[in-house]
Amino acid sequence: MNNSIVQAIVDRLIWVMFAFVFFYSGLFTTEWLFEPEKFAGGWRWILVGLFPVLVPAFFVVNRRYGCASGSCRGRACSPDTAVPPVKRMPGA
Repeated sequence: MNNSIVQAIVDRLIWVMFAFVFFYSGLFTTEWLFEPEKFAGGWRWILVGLFPVLVPAFFVVNRRYGCASGSCRGRACSPDTAVPPVKRMPGA
């Protein structure tokens, strides 16, 4: 396989794994804050403790591994394949 393909797959895999951990960390933190009587505890405390670290890391990971900033290396974000701007209809 081409090295750029492998790198793209690894980047997406890192982004998806981070998104998974970030989502559940936020979910368990919200559950702990708003429904502490239903919070199960156990290993979920680890994710609750990680949440304050993951919030700023979210911006770093998305900038490095995501396409949110338009800086991704894939074909979908290249200027050649950019979608032309939408023209407004008269009266809109």
